[in-house]
Amino acid sequence: MFIRFPLNLEKVSAKKVSEFIREQLEEAIILKELLSEEQLPSERELAEIFNASRITVREALSQLESKGLIEKRVGAKGGTFILPVTANSHKRTRAEIKRDWEQMLKVFEYRTIIEPEGAYLAAERITAGELELLQSYLDKSMEPECTREWFRALDVKFHLTIAKASGNPYCEAAVRQIRTKINPALDLMPYDEEIRAVNYGIHSEILTALKARDREQSREIMRRHIGNSGEAIYARLVAKG
Repeated sequence: MFIRFPLNLEKVSAKKVSEFIREQLEEAIILKELLSEEQLPSERELAEIFNASRITVREALSQLESKGLIEKRVGAKGGTFILPVTANSHKRTRAEIKRDWEQMLKVFEYRTIIEPEGAYLAAERITAGELELLQSYLDKSMEPECTREWFRALDVKFHLTIAKASGNPYCEAAVRQIRTKINPALDLMPYDEEIRAVNYGIHSEILTALKARDREQSREIMRRHIGNSGEAIYARLVAKG
């Protein structure tokens, strides 16, 4: 029996090593795993980490610098430093978000499938240590000195911790992918005491459901939270524009 071609196969795409390095570092920055003012390892150290040449690493860093994600500084305290993503969010304009809104909608559809189910699983599998972590993120988000950048980082940590607590590595990987896509839009959202209070309230509801091991409630509150987030982004960045 012969297979009829063409099947739905992707063409070979030769990705440059520098692009591979750039993608990993950019994801870590967007997901706030590398925070503002943290210093990256030297080019030599990065070359060893990625098993690549220093020229290749330098090319990847140059791409990140052009996006306003890192900054090279000279002098005694020189090096390559992470820039605050929210401070450079103007590089991702409302026009860009609006232009790509149809694609963003697909990401939100995917999110409404993945994250609520992740919360459902986490309610059964989450550890005491992970519950303590979530509570610490909530507490830190309401501290007076919590900056916009740190607030956004805590939000990401909260969601990624729940995804990890699901005990399903595919779910965790999916949430990382989703947050990488939507964080640039979230970084354009306003930041004030009201925003902090609303975020604290809904995250507290999710945490309470997780502590109670209530799977259905955890899933439902997460679904509501995600829906509200998508509507807020649309109202602020698309409709208002």
